Amino acid sequence: MILKIHFHVILFLLSSLYITTTSSDDFDKWISWNVKSYHQKKTVLGTKWNLAAPDLKLRQAESDKVRITVSQDGAGDFKTITEAINSIPPRNTRRVIVMIAPGVYREKVMIPRTLPFITFLGDALDPPTITGNDTASVTGSNGAPLGTFRSATVAVDASYFIAINIKFESFYGMEITKR
Repeated sequence: MILKIHFHVILFLLSSLYITTTSSDDFDKWISWNVKSYHQKKTVLGTKWNLAAPDLKLRQAESDKVRITVSQDGAGDFKTITEAINSIPPRNTRRVIVMIAPGVYREKVMIPRTLPFITFLGDALDPPTITGNDTASVTGSNGAPLGTFRSATVAVDASYFIAINIKFESFYGMEITKR
């Protein structure tokens, strides 16, 4: 059955969703647990979190957007995603929309903590693919295995990252044979 959503503190999380469950008691328990959990997380070691700060940063970043384009054929601002990321200044405070043209991008993309507010935007009809084939055991430039973290095709350590219409692929070429 479809339930009415009651006006609770976390209603904004549920706006535009229809919640289905077996009973209204289950739904009320879920709301109660999450609201209680939210209030408990609000206080850390006797100090209040500044819950408005991230929202203010996000609003400011969204009000001053910049767009850069990546296209392998040279029609954009950059030919690789890594070049585009490297062009963003550290401690970035603006939403940077990296519009990525269709194609297969064979590169390792690392977005450090110092580059928040980045959006990867691909074409919905022909989304670009970012692909790689490293594994934890692959030997890096220093002669040691990469390890799990450094083997990622795309590693995002920054806040407020968004990816829209992008394919992320990590492929380790193993041949499959039919018997």
